[in-house]
Amino acid sequence: NNGLFTVNPSIIGLMVVGVRVQEFRDGQLIGETIRDFLFKVFDCNITMQAILPDQDELSSFVSYCQGLTVEFENNSYGGSSYVWDFGVSGTSTDVSNSFAPVFTYPSPGDYVAQLIVNPGSECTDTAYMNITVNNPFSLEWEAEDSLCILGNNFEFIGISSNMSANFEWQLDGDASIDNWNGIDIPDISFLSPGYHTVVLNGDDGDCNTSFEDSVFVVPQAEVDILIPDEIECIGLTISFESDYSNVNSLLWNFGNNGPNSDESSISAPVYTYTSSGTYSIQLIGESVSNCSDTASIEITLNEPIVLDFTNNDSLCITDGLYNFQAQVSGPSGAEYLWDFGQSASLNSSNALTISGIQFDSPGFHEVQLSGTYENCSDTISELIYVYAEPTIDFDYFDGLFCAPSLAQFINLSTVDGPGIYYWDFGDGTGSEEFNPTHIYTEVGNYSVGLTVISLEGCIDTLYEMQQDIFTVHPSPVAGFQVNPQNVDVCDNEVSFIDQSIGGTTYFYFFDQYQFTSSEPNFTHAYVNDGTDYPIQVVYNEYGCTDSIRQEVFVEPFVIYAPNTFIPDGDGVNDIFNVVTDFEMIEWELKIFNRWGEMVHRSDIIQNGWDGMYKGVACPDGIYTYVFTYKSCANPYTAEQKSGFVNLIR
Repeated sequence: NNGLFTVNPSIIGLMVVGVRVQEFRDGQLIGETIRDFLFKVFDCNITMQAILPDQDELSSFVSYCQGLTVEFENNSYGGSSYVWDFGVSGTSTDVSNSFAPVFTYPSPGDYVAQLIVNPGSECTDTAYMNITVNNPFSLEWEAEDSLCILGNNFEFIGISSNMSANFEWQLDGDASIDNWNGIDIPDISFLSPGYHTVVLNGDDGDCNTSFEDSVFVVPQAEVDILIPDEIECIGLTISFESDYSNVNSLLWNFGNNGPNSDESSISAPVYTYTSSGTYSIQLIGESVSNCSDTASIEITLNEPIVLDFTNNDSLCITDGLYNFQAQVSGPSGAEYLWDFGQSASLNSSNALTISGIQFDSPGFHEVQLSGTYENCSDTISELIYVYAEPTIDFDYFDGLFCAPSLAQFINLSTVDGPGIYYWDFGDGTGSEEFNPTHIYTEVGNYSVGLTVISLEGCIDTLYEMQQDIFTVHPSPVAGFQVNPQNVDVCDNEVSFIDQSIGGTTYFYFFDQYQFTSSEPNFTHAYVNDGTDYPIQVVYNEYGCTDSIRQEVFVEPFVIYAPNTFIPDGDGVNDIFNVVTDFEMIEWELKIFNRWGEMVHRSDIIQNGWDGMYKGVACPDGIYTYVFTYKSCANPYTAEQKSGFVNLIR
């Protein structure tokens, strides 16, 4: 019925298609038109095809009411040239050769766009797209925003490009109405604070659209005043604090009638009042205009209790009298009280000036001054010092004192503060040390005195003498001689000759401290070789001692056997023999060759081996020697030693 039909040939060749159009009026044929079309049909390998999407498949498509301009898209393939006809009747300029053109239609309406791919070639293809365009249908609304929850009332005004369209409002469940028809909606209120979504839908018959936005309902402001504990007792400068929510601005009024200087807009102000009294404090917190909360409180302020006092300090316990003077300020009617402690001659008093207080114990004492008014109080305290009286006493480390003797003194004196100490050791010398030591060089009896001077507090000079506390006895002088000082293990006797002075008892340690003797003079045969340091210790009748040492050298027994000899007749190293400087009581030397055959024997120490055996010279080589002997060092026991000697010719 629309005059468009499609023919799909099934054979190759020339085809004629005839079209007849008849026009009727009131059921009567009034005209007829006949047209014939010749088509050539041939075998075409499909490597090209014209393809157009539907309008709502275009990537730029929003709605059929988005305006008169269309951004076409071309999904064809295999083509090299393109002809577009955008379907505007009565004009020949609605064409384009672009691959994907953009075209603006002259007016709203329905159009059929045509695309021919590879026009005029043997293999071509055609595609069509139905287009519907309308002028844009715009829609939005406006309203006053951010109203206070208290008495909120909104008026929503719709704005559209077609004010004659149909409009419907949708509101959330907190609104005073759920929906409304019409371009405007008045007198809408919301039950809760926060954001509320409002939707306006529009339909003009051809197009429909919607606009969504929200309004904010400001919550109720909440404020509270926070004041310090016991505010009536802290003076005239007050640190206020606030507790608030949903507040953008604060305004304090401190109730001090006068100019704006008693106002503040910070959250934690500090305000100083000029006098005591009762004040009404107000705090206003506001979130937006006409959305506020007010907190009020009444406070009573008193003059602060301020305490201080002066006194003399650091007096002696025996005659020190302390005076105290209070400096106070505070509310009229405040009461003040001293507390001097249980050691004071006066424990407490409410007079501001106190004189002649004495303490019965030395050291630090705490003195307190308190002030009270109604339920307000304050206390200050100070430590005063009472000096103790000095004392004197001393002791010493007792024992046996032998000249020269070291005496050690122990000062038992006490001085509260700095002091001076003078010692007299009884021999014309002294010291200013606290715990001195002294060496007595002369024999005799000694008395010792101590003077103590205190320089602060209880100032005094004390003296103590202890009679004949030291008896210094004479000391013996050790001395002895050893003769001879050098011996050997065979000739080993040494005489010890006493040369000490003043000794009555003797004690010797000698021969590597393996032997002792309490005789002043004696002789000892050493059994250990090497260097020895004998010691003499002498005692006198008082128990005083002295000691000294000497030196004795005992030469050890030594025997030597060479490891090589050369019997070549040159008179040098021709004979192998064992050599010693000590007397031999018995002696035997044997020489063996490598086969164990004895090639030499001698029992006379002077007779060594000349390298001969039975008149024949022995060959070069290593020989074993064995010698057995008894020496003067050990005449009763035979000893044997062996080794190797190298014979070289």
